[in-house]
Amino acid sequence: MSSQGSTSIWLSSLFFAKGMPRVVVFVIVLLLFKQMGLGASEALCSVSLFYLPWVLKVWWKPRIASKYYRLLILTTQFLLALTFALLAFLLTSLWLTISLLVLLSWLTAIHNVAADNFARLCPLSYHHSVVQELFRKFGLIVSQGVLLVLAGNLQVFFRHDIFYSWRVLFYFLSGIYLLLFFWHVWKLTRRLRPSDNTITSPLTSIQGGYVTFFLLAYAFAQGMTGKASILFLIDTYSRGGVGLSPQEFGFVMGIVGIVGLTIGGLLGTKAITRFGLSSCLWPMVLSMMVPCIVYVALSYWQPRELIHIGSGVLLEQLSYGFGFAAYLSILKQMTRREQGKSLMALSFLLSCLVSAPLLSLLDYNAFFVLTLVLSALTPCAAFLISKVPIEK
Repeated sequence: MSSQGSTSIWLSSLFFAKGMPRVVVFVIVLLLFKQMGLGASEALCSVSLFYLPWVLKVWWKPRIASKYYRLLILTTQFLLALTFALLAFLLTSLWLTISLLVLLSWLTAIHNVAADNFARLCPLSYHHSVVQELFRKFGLIVSQGVLLVLAGNLQVFFRHDIFYSWRVLFYFLSGIYLLLFFWHVWKLTRRLRPSDNTITSPLTSIQGGYVTFFLLAYAFAQGMTGKASILFLIDTYSRGGVGLSPQEFGFVMGIVGIVGLTIGGLLGTKAITRFGLSSCLWPMVLSMMVPCIVYVALSYWQPRELIHIGSGVLLEQLSYGFGFAAYLSILKQMTRREQGKSLMALSFLLSCLVSAPLLSLLDYNAFFVLTLVLSALTPCAAFLISKVPIEK
């Protein structure tokens, strides 16, 4: 097999491994917490803790030497397998579960950093970037879609023991990461080249002010909507939700939603490449408001047909993916990109924390109306960033 073909194989499995743990700590746990009896406020406050490794990454990432990337990938994959197994075994203890999820979030962040940087140190051809994104998305579909459908079906068969399905899911993930660990011990290359961290950018001298506000505010309302929408989709009709079962949620958000997000992101990237960010910025700003509008409509209507719910999720994820491409384009132009990524994580952490008390005070419809009002932050952020010299 050629070296390029061999690289495609281990690169595919490496980026497949990247996607799943992050879905667990930011999406699946909200379903788990809901079935464990936690209220929306407690669940969202707990999830906000899981953003800390990404918020603090600007400090700990530079301390990781490139010679340790391969070792860190293998170590974190083995520890992820162990942590998933412990989660399955200790699932009935809430505080142990939350503690293990905090550990899982740190392992996920370290694994993602090591995997990204390891891939950059290897001699890759252009098509590998496509491979990376496709298999990362495939990991999201498996974890957020296929595994949740499996868990939901198991809950139908074992009605008197809801924890059984979650244990099966976590043991299954443990087995996957154990296999990935042994596979990558064998397959991950040891031939690396020195990295070139030189970044040229028109945003070199502008790291604060407008750029900071943009990174914190552009997707703030959408971050609130994203977390609350998970609870809304699985909550009962009497509590203002639409009552999706875990398997229905897995299909709607894990398959339909991820496909919509992927297509939207690709369209956004292609539009910026062809027309330039300045020309695409305001259409993308308008599309970022669509998720808030969709959930205002869904929370008011509370449809019972899965096709209507799925259509709404497809539209909002497609729009979000398209609009978020502007955010990522600005981030890529920053000299101090790690600071930008930490600010992005901080924005999602704060939106999660703000959502927690609001959801305990407001019903879903009032909450989503509020997020629609707060989505005015998006055009404000875009207006300010348009004053900064960005790529045309």
